[in-house]
Amino acid sequence: MRILLAVAPTMYRQTLAHILRRSRPNDEVLLAESDSLGRTTASFRPDLIVCNDDAPEVRAVIVPSWVVIRHHDSLSASVFLGGQAPRLIQDIALENLLEVVEETERLILRGR
Repeated sequence: MRILLAVAPTMYRQTLAHILRRSRPNDEVLLAESDSLGRTTASFRPDLIVCNDDAPEVRAVIVPSWVVIRHHDSLSASVFLGGQAPRLIQDIALENLLEVVEETERLILRGR
């Protein structure tokens, strides 16, 4: 599975990448700046994007799943999985993010 992390600040992005790479060593994890989200998505073709709500291109990107994290709201996150209605996670934890990764993987496997 391919996961694109475009979360700011950089330390958050790097920390999430480290955790995902340790927890899911077979997944490809790529880091990107939020302002290059569209270009990076086109070349990397991720299955999951994790970004901030102020990422300028988040609405135009089409991927199976994405997580939009809001810094101004105690790190709440909107989760979009396979065209389902978005769900809100208040104060998202690493365990929540890993669950979304697993749900995305199940979606992808069902689609093959």
